Amino acid sequence: MNSKTLRAVTATGILSFAGIVVETAMNVAFPTLMRDFHVSTSAVQWLTTGYLLVLALVIPTSSFLKRSFKTKSLFIISNLFFILGTVAAMLAPSFAIILLGRLIQGIGTGIALPLMFNIIVEQVPISKTGTVMGFANLIIAIAPAVGPTMGGFIVKMFGWRVIFLVLLPLLVISLILGMTSITQKSAIEHLKFDFVSWIILAIAFSSLVFATNQASISGWLDWRVIVLLLVSGLAILGFYKYSKKPQHPLIRTNVLLNWRFDLSTIALMISQFSILGTSFLLPNFAQLSLHQNAFVAGLLLLPGTTLGIFLSLLGGKMYDVLGARKPIMLGFSLYAIATLLFSIFMPQMTIWMIIIFFAIAIMGQAFSSGNTMTSGLHQVEDQFSTDANAVLNTVQQLAGALGTSIVATIVAEHQNAAHRIALGTMTGVRTAFCLLFILQLIALLFTFLVTQKSAKKNKR
Repeated sequence: MNSKTLRAVTATGILSFAGIVVETAMNVAFPTLMRDFHVSTSAVQWLTTGYLLVLALVIPTSSFLKRSFKTKSLFIISNLFFILGTVAAMLAPSFAIILLGRLIQGIGTGIALPLMFNIIVEQVPISKTGTVMGFANLIIAIAPAVGPTMGGFIVKMFGWRVIFLVLLPLLVISLILGMTSITQKSAIEHLKFDFVSWIILAIAFSSLVFATNQASISGWLDWRVIVLLLVSGLAILGFYKYSKKPQHPLIRTNVLLNWRFDLSTIALMISQFSILGTSFLLPNFAQLSLHQNAFVAGLLLLPGTTLGIFLSLLGGKMYDVLGARKPIMLGFSLYAIATLLFSIFMPQMTIWMIIIFFAIAIMGQAFSSGNTMTSGLHQVEDQFSTDANAVLNTVQQLAGALGTSIVATIVAEHQNAAHRIALGTMTGVRTAFCLLFILQLIALLFTFLVTQKSAKKNKR
């Protein structure tokens, strides 16, 4: 692998990192934004909900975009969109403008995130894929934990607008790196965009995002949530059936006929669901049950996050040397241990226990997340790699939204049932970690099945 490829991955990685960090950092600023712009909780939530919705609509087009346009052109467009959205949000005189800025940022991230993995799959030698994937997935795994700490500090010391200001130098560095390093390896195809498939997916993902947003307010048994989930499920089924008709479908759903890829996709969803769910649970528990301020609550995640920075690279190297099974199963086992410890010791939880248990969870995330994605991509033939990448990146975003919403609903239900908010939060967080423990066991089982006599199919 030459230095140009590494710089190209770094350029798209910085852009993806900025997108994920600002998403989680803004959550800390919600109370301040509500006061500054005189908006309700349900309104301010659209800064996250709208952003996730745009991601869910843009990422599925990544296979078409990659085959139809030059890689460098896509990168420049994504970077300029993100810069435009960042400046608009930073200078926003009203809530409507800051929301518009977040939606524009979503377009930039939606193009850049799958582009990073497409570059790796296309240009990195198979013997180095695990290591480079470990570096790339470090961004996705660690950014959600960095965001609350950074956001809490900036909001407390400088104000929410500085969250956007500090991103601008990173974006400029990313733009320069990308323009000088990204090269074109594949031939450009002349494809017709499948609008019908895109509209069906838009209905499916919009319904799912609206359902998760409504569930966080009124619970998962609310009739509106049930209807939206039903619409989403029917639309996804309709997309799968319709995609067999066009000559150039938006996503070639043949990739979903590979059961090893399907199980890898579910395991990756569990990984993303878990890390974003954990990143929501712990700061809220620290504030509402242990009575810490927002900055301290976010800071509790920093030691584990720092550890994860180094271990993600080690996890990728382990994949290259040992294969998929050992690092991935080690990762999900460590995360299972962490969630079990949180479940058992939650009533006696201290700040130091949070730091230690979260560090174990991050170790698990570092070994499992990137390697699960690498393993999933290695289950498909080269011709379907862009489609597999689109599927994996899309489900990651949706799993993150579901993870936050579901654990938030669990905590809210226990808070409503308890006489004291601290007690209700503690029992709700404990129940949520029990759910996460069960999910890790499912991921372990799926990993065991996928890696049985599994062979890498890519021939680069």
